[in-house]
Amino acid sequence: MTRILVIDDSSFQRRIVTGILEEAGYDLSIAENGRDALSLAQKEAPDLLITDLLMPDFDGFYLLREARSHDLGIPILVLTSDIQDTTREQCLALGASGVVNKPVKKEIILSAVMHALSGEHP
Repeated sequence: MTRILVIDDSSFQRRIVTGILEEAGYDLSIAENGRDALSLAQKEAPDLLITDLLMPDFDGFYLLREARSHDLGIPILVLTSDIQDTTREQCLALGASGVVNKPVKKEIILSAVMHALSGEHP
């Protein structure tokens, strides 16, 4: 079964995202910040990370840099309320497999997950 690690400091956002992913049949792990996520990713080796961008204790940008420096080889999908092209470009330059804007829409996130897991960029 495909395991996805969802990282977001907002319990509300985590519930939305995990609800969609659980309904789609994914096995999930959860972290509230990038520090915990990095540790879990190294222990559990999930198939995909889905991370918020702005969080305490290692934000999404830091997580992207750390994943690259530790050569985790796990695709990372970024969720953000920031709709600026420069933010999207920065995430992709740091190795994100995709960027999904909040509020999350079911069809969009499931499509982005499928693309990230297949190695394709939407």
